[in-house]
Amino acid sequence: MTVEEARAALAEAEIAYEKAKGTGVRNVANASKALSAAKRALATAEKAEAAGVNVAGVSRAEQLSTIRQAEYTAAQEEAGRGEKPTVPPEDEEYKYDYVWRSEAGGRGGYWSLVRYPKAPSAKPVVVTDGTDGNGNKQDTSGYKVVDGILYFNGQPFTGSYNGQNYQAGKVVPASSGNDGNGDGGGKTVTRTEYIGSGANRVLRTYYSDGSYTDSPAPVTVSSPDTMTATQQDAYSIVVDRLNRYNLGALAPLIKKLAIQGATEATIMLALQEEPLYKERFKANDARRAKGLTALTPSEYLNLEDNYRQVLRSYGLTQFDNDAYVSQFLANDVSVAELSNRVVTAVQRVRNADPAVSNMLRNYYGIGQNDLVAYVLDPNQQFQKIERQVAASEIGVAAARQGINAGVSVAEQLAAQGITQAEAQRGYATIADILPTAEKLSDIYGTTLEGYGLGEAEQEVFNQLASAQRKRQRLTQREIAEFSGQSGVSRVSLGQPQRGQF
Repeated sequence: MTVEEARAALAEAEIAYEKAKGTGVRNVANASKALSAAKRALATAEKAEAAGVNVAGVSRAEQLSTIRQAEYTAAQEEAGRGEKPTVPPEDEEYKYDYVWRSEAGGRGGYWSLVRYPKAPSAKPVVVTDGTDGNGNKQDTSGYKVVDGILYFNGQPFTGSYNGQNYQAGKVVPASSGNDGNGDGGGKTVTRTEYIGSGANRVLRTYYSDGSYTDSPAPVTVSSPDTMTATQQDAYSIVVDRLNRYNLGALAPLIKKLAIQGATEATIMLALQEEPLYKERFKANDARRAKGLTALTPSEYLNLEDNYRQVLRSYGLTQFDNDAYVSQFLANDVSVAELSNRVVTAVQRVRNADPAVSNMLRNYYGIGQNDLVAYVLDPNQQFQKIERQVAASEIGVAAARQGINAGVSVAEQLAAQGITQAEAQRGYATIADILPTAEKLSDIYGTTLEGYGLGEAEQEVFNQLASAQRKRQRLTQREIAEFSGQSGVSRVSLGQPQRGQF
């Protein structure tokens, strides 16, 4: 998907979301999920365009992986390569140049200084680490050049050093056939090899007459902070990942592990035992304690982002914090459920008629300041919260008709799916029929079954025929009394009826 296509899709999702408002919790939740997906798709398309990669036709995970790889490579190239450093001037023995060396996996690299030998020189050359007090070149191994003579530990050097053969401190050209006494007796170098290791390593030079000489060639120990290309690769990958987790403070530990030879997988496994890492993903401990599967860092971060987006979209920024988000994660709250909770909290609680808030307090002791927090509390089952809110709305509908609906009846009606609007119509009907029915019950209650609020609620909301018949009998009895047509009237008792004997 191109950026233009993603923007068009986002605009359509925003319109659909606005239309969904007020059409029901399920529609709003679905529209909210579609809007979130459209926003993520646009972000992915913009990143892909910036990174110069094509991610069409692959899964979102593959898209993000491709984009991160391109961004990482570009960052490494920009940070590591840059311009070619200034090449040092050539000296009597060598020419110098810088060449680019790529790291393993193609992720960046570094400029490396290389030297190329010139024609053989007849002058001693040392690997210069400094100078003595008189300005003579010397290195830390004990070699020094004074007046064109190579000395080792204060004595003119005989042997092989730095790729050249010396006799009494003077360079012996390989073609001279020097026999070791400086008289050109035909003695030549046949081969060289390193003997020993570490600081005791020496370079042994073999001659054509079977003799050999040893010259010190200690191994230079690299700094303990120096990483190889492979170690740098593992370090960079893990640090890049932890920066996205806001765990950049663990970089020194990662470097230490990388230098010790730990792989990327081993480093990540070790980090999971670090207190800072555990704190960042602390909800996983709570999930394990409840028998739930621990989330991967990627799953953890995606859920966090989705939770925060839902909360911010409804202006509930006071709940957009680690404490609440961690509770949602620990209690395995889905994004859809959180959307439903938020809709309930905002539309049916925070923005509700104050009478509903008062009824919630009367029924359940939930204060106005705690209502939204109570609805969003993941430790409270959402079905129970919905039922309590609906019951309070039903209680308000009854109260507006002067009727006191008990909490048990209101919850029962809510469980039946009675909405606030249906409750308002139903209790309006009850308010119309109940006074007369109760009056007749007082008059004829000794001979007929009475009719009260409970029967009225059963008749109106449950269409209970037995309750309806009670009211009809009372009404019929009243009509009969006033019309003189009761089943055992004065006429029937005092006068015989036609057809009787």
